[in-house]
Amino acid sequence: MTDDNGKITGENSHEVIVRPARAEDRDGALAFCARIWDGYDYIPHVWDGWLADTRGALLVAIEREVEHGRERERPVGLVHVRKVSDDEVWMEGIRVDPDRRRQGIARRLSSASLAAARERGATVARLMTTHENTASQQLAVGFGYVKVAEMVRYEAPALEPDVLGEAKESEGETETESESETTTEGAPRAGISVDVAPGARLVIAGPEDFERVWAWMERSSLLPLTGGLGFGDWSARALSELDVRAALAEGRLWQLEEWETIQALALLEERPAYTPGESGRLHLRTLDGSSEGIGRLALVLREEAGRRGLRSVVAWLPNLLILRDAMAGAGYEADEDTPMWVYARDLA
Repeated sequence: MTDDNGKITGENSHEVIVRPARAEDRDGALAFCARIWDGYDYIPHVWDGWLADTRGALLVAIEREVEHGRERERPVGLVHVRKVSDDEVWMEGIRVDPDRRRQGIARRLSSASLAAARERGATVARLMTTHENTASQQLAVGFGYVKVAEMVRYEAPALEPDVLGEAKESEGETETESESETTTEGAPRAGISVDVAPGARLVIAGPEDFERVWAWMERSSLLPLTGGLGFGDWSARALSELDVRAALAEGRLWQLEEWETIQALALLEERPAYTPGESGRLHLRTLDGSSEGIGRLALVLREEAGRRGLRSVVAWLPNLLILRDAMAGAGYEADEDTPMWVYARDLA
């Protein structure tokens, strides 16, 4: 039983407070995380990075106990507030010690996380939870969050590159001519295109394509279903003009065109692996277009990941059966924890 101040009443006096995490909280926090998800929690892999995050905040719920004049403290909950842009935060990793659930600790962490977000200048907060986690959904709604998207995470292993090489050979290019369309690292330059099928071309768009690309995205029927967000690995932020312009300038916006019409596009980002020694992943911050175009482009990007020496490709798409079929056809598997429900709350 708790009182209005979060104190647990009974034979022994306890107090639960929420404060910024400290290095000495690590062992205690990871100890209770080891009893969540059968010991497969990802928190041990991100704790040090979250603790060092100066833009965001790693918060811990601390249980203080005073018994016979002796004081003892131990972590019983945590949450990370990640600053994903100047005015957006992503709430992640909320955990409560299984022995301390139903004592209001998750509510205290949620309230403190919103306060930390406002202190850091955020005007919107977002979070994500599984479609089966009704407790987290109710907690989010209770704090004013609104569901804005239902997303599925897809992943496929990288493939040996083939499409780009075959397309160049079919055009009769010499080795020197092919190299002229790549950077010194071997990546395709922005503004080039190669044939991948009769009438179809793979285009690495450049800065001069912004108006055409942005107008196409504004007409997209899928983007509203994502809440207007671009996704990383288990996080998201608004997809802005600046993101698109940067991707175009860096050759990270790839399009599949057919008869001069965009059928699908993807905004690429390389991400390192959580676990040291593993290869990174190619994340598609957005993947949009017709279901057929999405499937074809997603397959080509598996080969691009192989050319870069990456482990796999990750993409998030709205929870639609036609997209599940398209991604399955390209060799992608849906994450077993998805669909995920994305929630947002205005802080202004």
